[in-house]
Amino acid sequence: MQRRLIEITVGELLLTSDYYIRLEVAERLRHLLAHADPSLDLAQLSESAREELGELGILPPPSAN
Repeated sequence: MQRRLIEITVGELLLTSDYYIRLEVAERLRHLLAHADPSLDLAQLSESAREELGELGILPPPSAN
């Protein structure tokens, strides 16, 4: 459930180009991740969600292997 909510919120972020709305959504993502269940496996997020969270500095960027 939490993973789905994070994915949906990242989708909102990708759909808007307004700077202030992006700031608000990014802050919501930070909050969701800060209060997420410790057992949440962030590796199960979609690749685009992980990339976007990495670009925002919320998650470390994916390593290039």
